[in-house]
Amino acid sequence: MMKFVFLILALAPLLLPLIFQIDKQIFKDGNLKAAFGASLVATILFSAITVVLYLLGLVSYETQNTLSISFKNIPMEQYLLHFSLNFTGIALYQYLNLRFPKNDLQKYSLAFSNLLLGLCVAFLFFGYPKWYTMLTFATLLLVLLLIEYVGKLRFMYRAYRAFVFMLVPLLIVYGILSWNGTILAAANGVSGLHIVKVPVETLFLFLSALLVSIYMFEFFKSKRAA
Repeated sequence: MMKFVFLILALAPLLLPLIFQIDKQIFKDGNLKAAFGASLVATILFSAITVVLYLLGLVSYETQNTLSISFKNIPMEQYLLHFSLNFTGIALYQYLNLRFPKNDLQKYSLAFSNLLLGLCVAFLFFGYPKWYTMLTFATLLLVLLLIEYVGKLRFMYRAYRAFVFMLVPLLIVYGILSWNGTILAAANGVSGLHIVKVPVETLFLFLSALLVSIYMFEFFKSKRAA
Protein backbone atom coordinates (compact mmCIF):
# COMPACT_ATOMS: atom_id res chain seq x y z
CA MET A 1 0.00 0.00 0.00
CA MET A 2 2.84 2.41 0.83
CA LYS A 3 4.03 2.15 -2.77
CA PHE A 4 0.84 3.84 -3.93
CA VAL A 5 0.75 6.69 -1.38
CA PHE A 6 3.09 8.91 -3.41
CA LEU A 7 1.09 8.29 -6.59
CA ILE A 8 -2.22 9.01 -4.85
CA LEU A 9 -0.87 12.22 -3.34
CA ALA A 10 0.60 13.27 -6.70
CA LEU A 11 -2.79 12.92 -8.41
CA ALA A 12 -5.05 14.10 -5.57
CA PRO A 13 -4.66 17.86 -6.24
CA LEU A 14 -6.29 17.34 -9.67
CA LEU A 15 -9.62 16.83 -7.92
CA LEU A 16 -9.74 20.56 -7.19
CA PRO A 17 -9.75 21.74 -10.84
CA LEU A 18 -12.62 19.33 -11.48
CA ILE A 19 -14.61 20.87 -8.62
CA PHE A 20 -13.81 24.40 -9.82
CA GLN A 21 -14.86 23.50 -13.37
CA ILE A 22 -18.21 22.18 -12.19
CA ASP A 23 -18.84 25.32 -10.14
CA LYS A 24 -17.52 28.10 -12.38
CA GLN A 25 -16.60 26.68 -15.81
CA ILE A 26 -13.04 27.92 -15.41
CA PHE A 27 -11.75 26.18 -18.55
CA LYS A 28 -14.07 27.59 -21.20
CA ASP A 29 -12.93 29.57 -24.29
CA GLY A 30 -9.70 27.64 -24.76
CA ASN A 31 -8.45 28.11 -21.20
CA LEU A 32 -7.92 24.36 -20.73
CA LYS A 33 -5.36 24.23 -23.52
CA ALA A 34 -3.59 27.31 -22.15
CA ALA A 35 -3.58 25.87 -18.62
CA PHE A 36 -2.24 22.52 -19.80
CA GLY A 37 0.52 24.12 -21.87
CA ALA A 38 1.52 26.52 -19.10
CA SER A 39 1.62 23.70 -16.54
CA LEU A 40 3.74 21.59 -18.85
CA VAL A 41 6.27 24.40 -19.38
CA ALA A 42 6.63 24.97 -15.63
CA THR A 43 6.80 21.24 -14.96
CA ILE A 44 9.68 20.78 -17.40
CA LEU A 45 11.62 23.73 -15.95
CA PHE A 46 11.17 22.79 -12.32
CA SER A 47 11.64 19.09 -12.92
CA ALA A 48 15.07 20.04 -14.25
CA ILE A 49 15.74 21.86 -10.98
CA THR A 50 14.64 18.75 -9.07
CA VAL A 51 17.12 16.68 -11.07
CA VAL A 52 19.88 19.15 -10.18
CA LEU A 53 18.93 18.95 -6.50
CA TYR A 54 19.09 15.15 -6.69
CA LEU A 55 22.46 15.14 -8.47
CA LEU A 56 23.86 17.47 -5.82
CA GLY A 57 22.66 15.10 -3.11
CA LEU A 58 20.27 17.68 -1.69
CA VAL A 59 17.11 15.62 -2.08
CA SER A 60 16.54 11.87 -2.01
CA TYR A 61 13.63 9.45 -2.29
CA GLU A 62 12.71 6.31 -0.39
CA THR A 63 12.35 3.88 -3.27
CA GLN A 64 10.29 1.46 -1.17
CA ASN A 65 7.54 4.10 -1.21
CA THR A 66 7.53 4.56 -5.00
CA LEU A 67 6.48 2.46 -7.98
CA SER A 68 10.10 2.08 -9.15
CA ILE A 69 9.38 3.94 -12.41
CA SER A 70 11.86 6.79 -12.72
CA PHE A 71 13.58 9.18 -15.11
CA LYS A 72 17.02 10.55 -14.24
CA ASN A 73 16.59 8.68 -10.92
CA ILE A 74 13.58 10.85 -10.03
CA PRO A 75 10.38 8.85 -9.37
CA MET A 76 7.61 9.29 -11.91
CA GLU A 77 5.36 10.42 -9.07
CA GLN A 78 7.49 13.53 -8.52
CA TYR A 79 7.01 14.65 -12.12
CA LEU A 80 3.27 14.01 -11.81
CA LEU A 81 3.21 16.01 -8.59
CA HIS A 82 4.94 18.96 -10.25
CA PHE A 83 2.35 18.94 -13.02
CA SER A 84 -0.68 18.45 -10.79
CA LEU A 85 0.32 21.25 -8.42
CA ASN A 86 1.06 23.65 -11.29
CA PHE A 87 -2.21 22.80 -13.04
CA THR A 88 -4.17 23.05 -9.80
CA GLY A 89 -2.52 26.39 -9.04
CA ILE A 90 -3.66 27.78 -12.38
CA ALA A 91 -7.16 26.38 -11.84
CA LEU A 92 -7.36 27.97 -8.39
CA TYR A 93 -6.04 31.27 -9.79
CA GLN A 94 -8.72 31.22 -12.49
CA TYR A 95 -11.45 30.19 -10.04
CA LEU A 96 -10.63 32.96 -7.58
CA ASN A 97 -10.51 35.49 -10.40
CA LEU A 98 -14.05 34.53 -11.39
CA ARG A 99 -15.34 34.24 -7.84
CA PHE A 100 -13.69 37.48 -6.61
CA PRO A 101 -13.09 39.64 -9.69
CA LYS A 102 -12.04 42.82 -7.87
CA ASN A 103 -8.36 43.60 -8.37
CA ASP A 104 -7.96 46.63 -6.11
CA LEU A 105 -4.88 45.28 -4.34
CA GLN A 106 -2.89 44.90 -7.56
CA LYS A 107 -1.37 48.34 -6.89
CA TYR A 108 0.42 46.89 -3.85
CA SER A 109 1.76 43.81 -5.62
CA LEU A 110 5.00 45.43 -6.81
CA ALA A 111 5.82 46.54 -3.28
CA PHE A 112 5.21 43.00 -2.04
CA SER A 113 7.37 41.61 -4.85
CA ASN A 114 10.13 43.98 -3.83
CA LEU A 115 9.87 42.69 -0.26
CA LEU A 116 10.22 39.16 -1.61
CA LEU A 117 13.25 40.25 -3.63
CA GLY A 118 14.80 41.57 -0.44
CA LEU A 119 13.99 38.28 1.30
CA CYS A 120 15.67 36.39 -1.54
CA VAL A 121 18.81 38.48 -1.21
CA ALA A 122 18.84 37.90 2.56
CA PHE A 123 18.52 34.12 2.17
CA LEU A 124 21.21 34.11 -0.52
CA PHE A 125 23.54 36.06 1.76
CA PHE A 126 22.92 34.24 5.02
CA GLY A 127 22.12 30.85 3.47
CA TYR A 128 25.51 30.31 1.85
CA PRO A 129 26.68 27.55 1.37
CA LYS A 130 23.38 25.68 1.84
CA TRP A 131 22.81 24.90 -1.82
CA TYR A 132 19.16 23.89 -1.69
CA THR A 133 18.46 27.30 -0.11
CA MET A 134 20.71 29.08 -2.60
CA LEU A 135 19.13 27.44 -5.64
CA THR A 136 15.59 28.06 -4.36
CA PHE A 137 15.99 31.75 -3.69
CA ALA A 138 18.16 32.42 -6.73
CA THR A 139 15.34 30.92 -8.83
CA LEU A 140 12.67 33.02 -7.11
CA LEU A 141 14.83 36.14 -7.44
CA LEU A 142 15.21 35.58 -11.19
CA VAL A 143 11.50 34.80 -11.69
CA LEU A 144 10.40 37.92 -9.81
CA LEU A 145 12.82 40.18 -11.68
CA LEU A 146 11.76 38.82 -15.07
CA ILE A 147 8.02 39.07 -14.38
CA GLU A 148 7.97 42.43 -12.59
CA TYR A 149 10.70 44.32 -14.45
CA VAL A 150 10.93 42.67 -17.87
CA GLY A 151 7.51 41.15 -18.57
CA LYS A 152 4.48 43.27 -19.49
CA LEU A 153 1.71 41.10 -18.06
CA ARG A 154 0.29 42.23 -14.72
CA PHE A 155 -1.33 39.63 -12.49
CA MET A 156 0.83 39.37 -9.37
CA TYR A 157 -1.75 40.20 -6.70
CA ARG A 158 -4.01 37.47 -7.99
CA ALA A 159 -1.06 35.08 -8.26
CA TYR A 160 -0.05 35.74 -4.66
CA ARG A 161 -3.67 35.20 -3.60
CA ALA A 162 -3.70 31.83 -5.35
CA PHE A 163 -0.40 30.90 -3.69
CA VAL A 164 -1.83 31.56 -0.22
CA PHE A 165 -4.74 29.19 -0.90
CA MET A 166 -2.44 26.62 -2.53
CA LEU A 167 -0.42 26.39 0.68
CA VAL A 168 -3.11 24.12 2.12
CA PRO A 169 -2.84 21.26 -0.44
CA LEU A 170 0.89 21.88 -0.79
CA LEU A 171 1.54 21.43 2.94
CA ILE A 172 -0.77 18.43 3.15
CA VAL A 173 0.94 16.61 0.28
CA TYR A 174 4.54 17.46 1.13
CA GLY A 175 3.85 17.16 4.84
CA ILE A 176 2.76 13.53 4.41
CA LEU A 177 5.65 12.77 2.05
CA SER A 178 8.13 14.29 4.52
CA TRP A 179 6.53 12.60 7.53
CA ASN A 180 6.67 9.11 6.00
CA GLY A 181 10.19 9.64 4.67
CA THR A 182 9.33 9.41 0.97
CA ILE A 183 11.07 12.71 0.19
CA LEU A 184 14.11 13.67 2.23
CA ALA A 185 15.95 16.98 2.03
CA ALA A 186 19.60 16.94 3.11
CA ALA A 187 19.89 18.76 6.44
CA ASN A 188 23.15 20.43 5.40
CA GLY A 189 21.51 21.84 2.26
CA VAL A 190 18.53 23.70 3.73
CA SER A 191 18.10 26.60 6.10
CA GLY A 192 16.53 24.46 8.82
CA LEU A 193 13.24 26.38 8.77
CA HIS A 194 10.27 24.03 8.45
CA ILE A 195 6.48 24.17 8.43
CA VAL A 196 4.90 20.81 9.40
CA LYS A 197 8.23 19.13 8.54
CA VAL A 198 8.27 20.74 5.08
CA PRO A 199 11.39 22.86 4.40
CA VAL A 200 10.48 26.47 3.61
CA GLU A 201 12.57 26.05 0.47
CA THR A 202 9.90 23.71 -0.90
CA LEU A 203 7.25 26.41 -0.45
CA PHE A 204 9.26 29.16 -2.11
CA LEU A 205 10.35 26.91 -4.96
CA PHE A 206 6.68 26.15 -5.57
CA LEU A 207 5.95 29.89 -5.53
CA SER A 208 8.45 30.25 -8.39
CA ALA A 209 6.79 27.39 -10.27
CA LEU A 210 3.33 28.88 -9.72
CA LEU A 211 4.41 32.30 -10.96
CA VAL A 212 5.93 30.76 -14.09
CA SER A 213 2.76 28.69 -14.62
CA ILE A 214 0.46 31.70 -14.29
CA TYR A 215 2.70 33.90 -16.44
CA MET A 216 2.66 31.31 -19.22
CA PHE A 217 -1.11 30.86 -18.80
CA GLU A 218 -1.67 34.60 -19.21
CA PHE A 219 0.82 34.69 -22.09
CA PHE A 220 -0.97 31.92 -23.98
CA LYS A 221 -4.32 33.63 -23.37
CA SER A 222 -2.97 36.96 -24.64
CA LYS A 223 -1.65 35.30 -27.81
CA ARG A 224 -5.01 33.68 -28.43
CA ALA A 225 -6.83 36.99 -27.96
CA ALA A 226 -4.46 38.88 -30.26
